[in-house]
Amino acid sequence: MIGERADIVDQAIAWHLRQSEMAEADWHAFIAWLEADSAHAYAYDRIVLMDHELGRPPELERPHLPIAANDREPAPRRRRGWLWAGGSAAVAAGLAVLAIPLAPVATSQTYVLTTKAGERQDVALADGTRIEVSGGTRLVLDRGDSRVATLESGEATFHVRHDAAHPFTLRSGGITVRDLGTVFNVSRTGAQLDVAVAEGAVMFQPGREALTLKPGNALSAREDLGKVSLSRVDVDLVGGWRSGRLTFAGEPMSSVAATVHRLYGTDLELAPGLSGRPFTGMVRLSGEAGRDVPHLAALVGARWQHDGERWILSPSEPGAR
Repeated sequence: MIGERADIVDQAIAWHLRQSEMAEADWHAFIAWLEADSAHAYAYDRIVLMDHELGRPPELERPHLPIAANDREPAPRRRRGWLWAGGSAAVAAGLAVLAIPLAPVATSQTYVLTTKAGERQDVALADGTRIEVSGGTRLVLDRGDSRVATLESGEATFHVRHDAAHPFTLRSGGITVRDLGTVFNVSRTGAQLDVAVAEGAVMFQPGREALTLKPGNALSAREDLGKVSLSRVDVDLVGGWRSGRLTFAGEPMSSVAATVHRLYGTDLELAPGLSGRPFTGMVRLSGEAGRDVPHLAALVGARWQHDGERWILSPSEPGAR
């Protein structure tokens, strides 16, 4: 038994490290391996969790726009071979963490994935679902059930592997979103939840409003006000934070500043009179504050100044240029 468990751990590590170079046939083989034995999925989840807990640095490249994912395998992820950088000691430590019985248990095994402002992570779940996590995000996952997740704050793009018998469910506050075969983006800021669909469909509040969102549909829900509003969005801009393309529709400048901080860690302070000003439009960001803050200020008709690590935007004075 011990030898069999060690083999499963080795296989899980091998699958985890290969994913940056896997072709479509490899993804089929990977899913078949996961489904062949519940111990395989359990071991793989442990490997993924260990990887994140080691503190992977943020990606340097900007991910591509959404790729169709419904019933096909998720697209290969860009990953660096940094896991090996720690040498044999890091690998041995990882195996020590996994040197426990591999039989999954029925009880909830939730864990929290958090990202700092300016950090991003790419998560592959055991069922084939892929999640791209933005900075400043807190996401709760379950090693015992990869078909559920809870977004407590921040933003993420979900590429869900569709399974009609076991639909993927995302919860946030008192709101539930259920997958109907989907690529969709969700963001949570305070009491507000925003959902936008790039592919497939999701159901908002199944069992209650049961509102189905299809490609190009976007929804904004304010739990504190009990208010839900619908809008349209270009499917190519869903999850636009991954490529630095941000869209806003009548949102206060305070939300724009919070989004920029979450993505790049830039401290953007708004002077009185500007925080509540609504902004509608698309902003293209490079990730370099020295270029992006002046550009943003020009778009909203504001003045900017740089005070050490802090950028300050304030309303333009009448006649000011």
